Amino acid sequence: MRYVKVIDPHVHLRGTEYDIDFRRMAFEDAAACGVAHIIEQPNPTPKLIDTRTTSMCLEMTRGVRGAVGHSIHIGITNDIEQVRKAFEAVMRNECGLVSDKMFYVNSTGNMGILDHDYQRRVWKMAAEMGYRGVRPAHLEDEELFDKTNTFNPDYPVSHTFFQNEESEVIQLERQLRNAHDAKFKGTFYACHLSSPDSVDLVGSFKKEHSDLPFDIVIEATWHHLFLNWHDYETHGNRVKMNPPLRPSDSQERLLTYLLQGKIDIIGSDHAPHPLERKDDPKKPASGIPALPFIPKGIELLRQKGIDGQLLEDITFNNANRIFRLGLVKELADVRYDPSIWSRYGWNPFSRVDGSR
Repeated sequence: MRYVKVIDPHVHLRGTEYDIDFRRMAFEDAAACGVAHIIEQPNPTPKLIDTRTTSMCLEMTRGVRGAVGHSIHIGITNDIEQVRKAFEAVMRNECGLVSDKMFYVNSTGNMGILDHDYQRRVWKMAAEMGYRGVRPAHLEDEELFDKTNTFNPDYPVSHTFFQNEESEVIQLERQLRNAHDAKFKGTFYACHLSSPDSVDLVGSFKKEHSDLPFDIVIEATWHHLFLNWHDYETHGNRVKMNPPLRPSDSQERLLTYLLQGKIDIIGSDHAPHPLERKDDPKKPASGIPALPFIPKGIELLRQKGIDGQLLEDITFNNANRIFRLGLVKELADVRYDPSIWSRYGWNPFSRVDGSR
């Protein structure tokens, strides 16, 4: 199967937190699956929050990344001076940095920025510094998680009920208004939106503010497009991730929106863990491996009649432009290889790839 090589802007390579060399595996899988470039998330161990750690990270992947490109989203913390330095580093394009990443909820790595006043302060700082870069965000609101349906490891679907869709939509709206009020002039990048209501909100916000000084980019993932809460029946807590899998009607509507051109980019949110961490009976880790699914995902989108230009845009062109990567298109000629999943010990997409 031939397609333009993919840019994956949402990959967790992991760091020193595990003995397994997930970095090497990710680059090998990317090369095997027709990925030209990956952009790493900032929450491994150690966290990628300054030019020292990002330089060290790039050096550590030098010997394993082969022909696959590697850039980084620097992480934002509760230290306002760190924020200033992070913005400056991105503006100077230091150490492979293409954007800053802000977590508005605690996820893997506990980098959540939860204080509303501080959130607004960061948007204001970005505007005052003339920062016109890309600001990816993990958009959930812990205050809106359903405390009457807290996560129960013995009932995996409870994660979907607990971290509900409303918590994503409300946080998205809050940060869009913060960016607007601050007169931000860069790119608001909504990572791994899982609810079609979030897509509707972005459309409404754009209509309400026809003169927006910033761009809004919607990223969706392969798992939120093709998996849903029925996959807990097969995989249990192994398909626990943040944001969670959604009901099938939400998943199907999100996929419809992508086919209609309402979603800008697909990121894998590749986030592997050792199986013993996924299968921890008390605190199963959040995140799934996803890079190996990319060829199958493209095949399924084609089967659903996706426009060829739209497919190229959401897998390469938009990310290339938004993150100013300057990559030249290359064609991949690969077949989906389900045997790659054996490296991780399981296949989260077994329901949809025909391997079940």
